Amino acid sequence: MHGRVLPPIPTSTELADVRFAERHWFDVGAVLGIALAIWLVITGSGMDTITLILWISLLTLFAHQVEEWRWPGWFPGMLNVVLFRSDDPWRHPLNVRSGLVVNVVVGWVSYLLAALFGAGLLWLAMATILVSVGNCVLHLLVIPIRGRMPYNPGMATSLFLFVPVSVWFFIVAWPQLSVADIVIGLLLGVVLNVGGVIGVIRALEDRNAPPFEDRQIEPALRYARTT
Repeated sequence: MHGRVLPPIPTSTELADVRFAERHWFDVGAVLGIALAIWLVITGSGMDTITLILWISLLTLFAHQVEEWRWPGWFPGMLNVVLFRSDDPWRHPLNVRSGLVVNVVVGWVSYLLAALFGAGLLWLAMATILVSVGNCVLHLLVIPIRGRMPYNPGMATSLFLFVPVSVWFFIVAWPQLSVADIVIGLLLGVVLNVGGVIGVIRALEDRNAPPFEDRQIEPALRYARTT
């Protein structure tokens, strides 16, 4: 009878790589966004309109995440304090690990695939645009009303980037969307907005997770105490 084989213990290098990814994925996104912007300036004129919109949509996602997580960067605190009323906003329910999964695995991957397939998968394109729309609802309606906040990290990019790009997409793509595209796009959009965000946050809840940086939490706490 063989004993149970234990998984390998991560090396110090592997652990350091994970910690770097958890703390700096949005900085990597900022660099990718700059590179993408330069690439679009050079090649964008040769793209069809829908493909161009979807690459720009990915660019707006990078910018949005920088506003949320780097500067001013206190989106994690805002979400945990205002939306979830957490008693430990440094770790619960959103934490550094679920933030990485939601934004990189769900966000970057889905937006990148939509841009790569372009008009070939309009239902996927529509689903990712609906993620942008979902962010607009959160940042422009839910948080300002629930938290009585005139500004929250992610609001500016939602208003000035997500809204116009989403409107542009539907103006251009709507005549080409089939009934199947609309139905699948709506369903997948709900899955990405709910399951890909709230579902991931709840699945990865861990009160022993590494804490967020103080700069990501304390501004939200200060604002909560004044409202």
